Amino acid sequence: MQMSKKRQRRGRMTNQKRQELMERARIYFLKEDITQKEIAERIGVTERTIGEWINNEGWEKLKRNILLTREEQLSNLYSELEEINNEVKNREPGQRYADSKLANTRRYLIRDIEALEKETSTSEFITAFTPFINDVKKQNIDDARLIGEYADSFIKTKLR
Repeated sequence: MQMSKKRQRRGRMTNQKRQELMERARIYFLKEDITQKEIAERIGVTERTIGEWINNEGWEKLKRNILLTREEQLSNLYSELEEINNEVKNREPGQRYADSKLANTRRYLIRDIEALEKETSTSEFITAFTPFINDVKKQNIDDARLIGEYADSFIKTKLR
């Protein structure tokens, strides 16, 4: 009976909550050298779910293909946005507006910039916490788990 309640609760997860958990899992997968089981424990889903996300979302490929730093990626996106704005600005008076295609491109760029900036700050937290937790793990695994839980809770608040 209790197991079915657990399944019901999981089934009620909103898309937004699922996306938040998936984003956290993706960051852990890309930034930390931990197992799928550890990721699953940290975010509160099954190891199978993590495996599905890794396969379905192409995280392995993403992990292999991260060639540019986030700062370089942000810089490129800002440059593209600047080019679009300059193109609009250089048009004849009365024509200085973006057509629907250009407006959509600009909208997507802005959304990508916002997502990357959010991801960058979250990944910076993870980057800062990880070595500390790994060091504590050498001395006391239980303390490391507790600190990891606090760190995860803190990171969750930053993803909202």
